[in-house]
Amino acid sequence: MSKNNKAARADHQVIVVGAGFSGLCMAIQLKEAGYDDFVVLEKAGDIGGTWRDNIYPGCACDVPSHLYSYSFAPNPRWSRMFAPQQEIWDYLKRCADKFGVTPHMRFNCEVEKGRIRRAEADLACDHP
Repeated sequence: MSKNNKAARADHQVIVVGAGFSGLCMAIQLKEAGYDDFVVLEKAGDIGGTWRDNIYPGCACDVPSHLYSYSFAPNPRWSRMFAPQQEIWDYLKRCADKFGVTPHMRFNCEVEKGRIRRAEADLACDHP
C-alpha cells in the first residue's frame, strides 16, 4: 500500500473521485465555499483526466478555448482558438495550484467500489 493510499483511507467530509476538469472544479468550489475536510482520489499520477491521458499528435480542444475554461478562472492568453492538449493540461495544473487544492489530491489511488451506508448517511469508498 502506498503512502497516498494510506492518507486517503482517513475519513473526510467529502470525497471527490477523479482529478479531471470536473473533479478539479469540485475541489476548487469546495475550497472556495470554506470546506477543508475533503480529498480528491485520482487513479493516475497527476491531475488532468483526458488532457493528461491523450497525447496523440494534434490533440486539441474541439470547442473554442475561451469557452473551455472555468468561469471563475478565465484564460485570456490561449495561444489558439482551439488550444492544444499540453496547453489545456498546463491550465488545469495552474488552476490546482492557484486555488490551493493540490494538497487535497491523492494520486495513484484508484477507487474500486463505493457503497452507501444508509444508517450513517455517508458513502464509503474502497481502494487499494
